[in-house]
Amino acid sequence: MKMIKSMTFDELIKTKAEVEAAIQLHIAGEHRQLLEAIGKLASAHTKETRAPSGLRRHALKGTKLAPRYRNPKDRRETWAGRGHRPRWLVAALKGGKKLEAFAIR
Repeated sequence: MKMIKSMTFDELIKTKAEVEAAIQLHIAGEHRQLLEAIGKLASAHTKETRAPSGLRRHALKGTKLAPRYRNPKDRRETWAGRGHRPRWLVAALKGGKKLEAFAIR
């Protein structure tokens, strides 16, 4: 290979293109190896982190239920009976009312 200072402009451009092509080939090879390694890690990770059968998500989690209780002061406020009790219901229960008084019939 010639010394860079003795090369013509066209030879320098050609050499530059060859170097850039070689760099791109190396980058593509490294990228492929990284993707393979990530794939192996991901498959090993999913095998290790599966939840035991007793710790699975509940079958009804995330499903909408019909409201079972309604706020008599604001008819738009309802509660299906799951999760934390709403503030309006807690306040009313502390005030001495019964839960059945708010039931939707």
